[in-house]
Amino acid sequence: MKKIIKTVLCFLLAAISVFSFAGCSRVQVTEDNVIQTVADVEQALKTFDIEVLEKNVDSETLDNIIEYSKKHSQFAQLGVLLFEPMTMNVESVDVKNQTVTVTVTNYDYSSTATVFVSNLKSSYTPVQLLNKINDENFLNSQLSDLVELMGMVSDGYEKTLTLKVEKGRKNLVLVFDEEAEDAVSGGALSSIKDIYK
Repeated sequence: MKKIIKTVLCFLLAAISVFSFAGCSRVQVTEDNVIQTVADVEQALKTFDIEVLEKNVDSETLDNIIEYSKKHSQFAQLGVLLFEPMTMNVESVDVKNQTVTVTVTNYDYSSTATVFVSNLKSSYTPVQLLNKINDENFLNSQLSDLVELMGMVSDGYEKTLTLKVEKGRKNLVLVFDEEAEDAVSGGALSSIKDIYK
């Protein structure tokens, strides 16, 4: 009887060990996994899929937009407007250094965003703008103005950049610095960030 109990206990301990190691396993940085992650991030940006973006992108500015978009749909709409025409083409994957080089294309929204931000800053102080972040009428009117300005843009934007790839628990994460944030947004995000500086 003792032998049976010991055998059962050993089996249970072995099973627990296997499951705990499986729970700690991380996705591997392979060329295929990196290419798939880039494709997932591209699609998530185009549709502003918050769940995928939170899982697969490390970006301070996008994190802020995502947090605001959870309370105000206008920020999600802005995300779709900025990213929907964007493409990310993988040029090369460096598995050893855990980086991926991509060419990003979009409309060039840099001038439009600068004009929009300049107009806001000439009309409101940073404190007033922070107070208006929860004003739905203000957000609707500003989004409408920005959409109109963006509709006039016809110039293209192209940038080749190298992104760092990090391992998450079950997925890979692309790290977006300010250059990458600007690239995917056609030069707009650095101007939009400037509103609250």
